Amino acid sequence: MKRLILLGIILGGFAYAWNAVDVINLRVVGQQSMTGPIQKNLEQPFFESLQKKTGLPIKVEYRTIDKLGFKDNYELAMLKGGMFDMVSLRFLQNSQEEPSIAGVDLPGLNPDYQSVRKIGEAYGPVIDENLQKRFGAKLLGIWTFGPQVIFCNKPIHRLSDLKGLRVRVGAPTYNALIKSQGGIPVVIPFDQVLEALASNMADCAITSQTSAYSAQWPLYLTYIYPIATQMGTNGIAIRLDTWNRFSESQKQQLQSAVNAYIDQVWIHSEQFNNQASDCLQGKSTCSLGVKYKLIQTPVTEDDKLFMRKFALEKSFPAWADSCDKLEPNCSMRWKAAVDPILKQANQRP
Repeated sequence: MKRLILLGIILGGFAYAWNAVDVINLRVVGQQSMTGPIQKNLEQPFFESLQKKTGLPIKVEYRTIDKLGFKDNYELAMLKGGMFDMVSLRFLQNSQEEPSIAGVDLPGLNPDYQSVRKIGEAYGPVIDENLQKRFGAKLLGIWTFGPQVIFCNKPIHRLSDLKGLRVRVGAPTYNALIKSQGGIPVVIPFDQVLEALASNMADCAITSQTSAYSAQWPLYLTYIYPIATQMGTNGIAIRLDTWNRFSESQKQQLQSAVNAYIDQVWIHSEQFNNQASDCLQGKSTCSLGVKYKLIQTPVTEDDKLFMRKFALEKSFPAWADSCDKLEPNCSMRWKAAVDPILKQANQRP
């Protein structure tokens, strides 16, 4: 009897050790904490409950990129170097490292949520292939913060009102658009924008209404021009080495969990955007807390037409030139995936 008990203890110890060895550590880098409710209410709870929801043999360590002390344009290098296993990937900020990720949301290309989601679904496989080839990372999905609109501390009723103003942008991708209106683009990381506005280093700044509200930009800004310069696309990416540690059925479980999460983000992103808009303008329907009194002017039809024309005649050729230098078939693959969507929407002649 004692031998049986001893054998049971030994086997139990082996089983425990085996399970411990099989646990896959997922070091996850999230969005900046100041970006708002998508990070706080959706992203962090998703990753922190991922093991419980999926039952996968994983141990998740989630930290926002600002808490780690890194800049958000370093995320692809983090994956490639093996520093982390998964990242909430900021497309605009990492587009210089991998130009193809900018193709899903070129300046002026997407006027609304429906457009960018269709293009993301069509072009996502191309991005995934490029990330796997160049960074050893797999793209699990694409989501959006919402329309990247213009905030200013001076009156803005049309794009041409940017003339002579210093406009904060998140990456050089925006430079041509701002310069086309006589503005002066200034690349400033998101976590430094509030300080830049406070010290008058910028007259205007571009981001989503949700992020601007969460980061307290309205303390130094008074006007909103709600034209979608871009749609703030992001993704979730995982190291291939980590991904391949899962069995095929486990991969399906993880992908399904990410798909369900991203579906929720698309829904809530639009809701958060509407709620933030109400609060930024101080409407009685504000449900987020603090009310501001920013002045919002409607987007002119001329500016809507300009953005579509700019996307195809300026944004695309400039992006295609840089992307084709890295990958000769880059722009051709973009056209194959995206042109049918643009033609359907009557955006391309």
